[in-house]
Amino acid sequence: MKKSIIIGSFFIFMSCGNTAIKKPNNLISEDQMVDILYDVMIINSAKGVNKQLLENNIQNPKEYIYTKYKIDSLQFAESNNYYTNKREAYKSIYDRLDLKLNAKKTAYETIIENQKRIKDSIKKSIEESSDSLRRDRKLKLESKLKRPLKKFDTLLKRPLK
Repeated sequence: MKKSIIIGSFFIFMSCGNTAIKKPNNLISEDQMVDILYDVMIINSAKGVNKQLLENNIQNPKEYIYTKYKIDSLQFAESNNYYTNKREAYKSIYDRLDLKLNAKKTAYETIIENQKRIKDSIKKSIEESSDSLRRDRKLKLESKLKRPLKKFDTLLKRPLK
């Protein structure tokens, strides 16, 4: 009984040992991981917005990313596993990823705001020009409908006395 407790304790202590992940031979750099994770997040967001459009342009999103960065799924999985066990490195990657996403978001918000401003100014310009046309038409119509101040003899075209 004592031997089985000692052996069981030995295995428990051995399993609690250092489980540090070794650095893979083909480790993806932190900068490239930021770019890869950025693309993954953009593609995942695009799936939520318009999956059909995404599928029409990119048949297999994972393969697209692997081809774009010239990596394979094993290399990505090993690198991701390595960085997840290195807290500071992974935090650094996600902080840079957050900065990149927020910068793009701000840029797109600025573009949308500029387009909205242009659209509003065009709409305002059209309204002003149509208002001036309406005003001109109204003045013409009023001048035609206005009665003359003096009464004319319509046959002789002279003022009546």
